[in-house]
Amino acid sequence: MANESDVDTWVGHRLKDLRGERGITLVTLSEQTGISVTHLSRLEKGHRQPSIGSLLQIARVYGLSVSELIQEQEPEDYHLVRAGDAVEHPGQDGHYTVLSGPGSTIAVIRVEVEPGKSTKDARHAGEEWLHVLSGDVLFRLDGKDITLSAGDSLHFDSSKVHRLTNKSEEPATVLVASTAATMPMHHPVPAPKPRR
Repeated sequence: MANESDVDTWVGHRLKDLRGERGITLVTLSEQTGISVTHLSRLEKGHRQPSIGSLLQIARVYGLSVSELIQEQEPEDYHLVRAGDAVEHPGQDGHYTVLSGPGSTIAVIRVEVEPGKSTKDARHAGEEWLHVLSGDVLFRLDGKDITLSAGDSLHFDSSKVHRLTNKSEEPATVLVASTAATMPMHHPVPAPKPRR
């Protein structure tokens, strides 16, 4: 696996290229995502690792799946991720692996939250479903704490503020499925049409 700074730099270039292709400013992207201009700039420069919530919001603005946002892939009739081929990305929220394919109507991400760590507060249009694969997590949804253990699942309205916390001494692995990246926007930023 590439080192974390290389991955951050690649994702940063990808985010900057997408914004350039669409001809929008950081200010416009900030207004559409709710992410500060400073934070977006740091993401594009590879100085910050994107949180899962940030990736979902940016993907939604561009009308892309999270997989299309961060991975270079050719479209296929199906998307297969072999266990040994899954690409793990470092992020502010922990390590995450995108399992859904390009153009998917749902983003499926495996997240590993380190002991004592929390994801950032997230809030975005759509629905989310999560399933704890291993470990124990405390899930906060709209101010209410819900304890989840391996095998537990939760489905919720992701427009409510939510976050995961691993209060144990072992890593926790959670599978997250979200419709946030594909929810329609009032003013989406489409890719420019090819010139003829």
